[in-house]
Amino acid sequence: MRVHALTSLKASGSFIGHTPQHWEALDGSHCGGEKQSPIDIVTSIVTIDPNLGNFTFVNFSSQSAIKNITNNGHSGTKLDILGTDMVEVSGGGLDGEYSVLQFHFHWDVANHSGSEHALDGHHYPMEMHIVTAKKGILLNETLYHEDGLAVLGFFIDVSYKLSPVYSSDKSLLSNLRNIMEVDNIAIDDLIGNVDRTKFYRYMGSLTTPYCNEAVVWTIFQEPIKVHKDLVSLLSRTSEDKVMLSQQRGKGGLFYMNLRVSVSM
Repeated sequence: MRVHALTSLKASGSFIGHTPQHWEALDGSHCGGEKQSPIDIVTSIVTIDPNLGNFTFVNFSSQSAIKNITNNGHSGTKLDILGTDMVEVSGGGLDGEYSVLQFHFHWDVANHSGSEHALDGHHYPMEMHIVTAKKGILLNETLYHEDGLAVLGFFIDVSYKLSPVYSSDKSLLSNLRNIMEVDNIAIDDLIGNVDRTKFYRYMGSLTTPYCNEAVVWTIFQEPIKVHKDLVSLLSRTSEDKVMLSQQRGKGGLFYMNLRVSVSM
């Protein structure tokens, strides 16, 4: 089942030196637009879109695609892809082929509800974003096209089982204080057995200024399972480098999420 979530919402959160209420006043900002992200996906009002087919993933199984991992201390843990056009995605209702640029994680230090998007008001502990750019458009022009970028979003939930990639004693994500080169790990390993035929789709924006409305968002219905010890490890790592903090609308300190999702 694929569903198409439509929205014309504004969102709120925090950004360096500015609160969200002032984002749209920034020079060149699109933050007061009609298609802002993230959103709270309300499943009772989504509709089935028969035009959304299955995705085609190219080189998601390659164990040489991920170049390195960086924890930049304020916007998540970023994994860079080795080689232009090496990893691609198409189908799933996307109009054309998209090249994977990088992917990153968002999490919450205080209350383990760090996903940017919400599902029926529920925030998951983490969220992974795979960022892709449409082929045939110059990279510096993607923000001027409503479908210039496509982001694949995966909720991440707490598990009590160790997995080969996400276990806290494996090097992939356990040493997050440094830039580290990796090998023998594929994107498919990170996603695991998540059902990639069931997802939500909407047209949205970047979640930080300048909030360009240039993103085709895909949020997969089934969450990735990560061991609870790793979620705790990420929280401790974040606390070492807290640069941004803000009281969330529901109370509680959050980190790594610069914008709060709102109901559709």
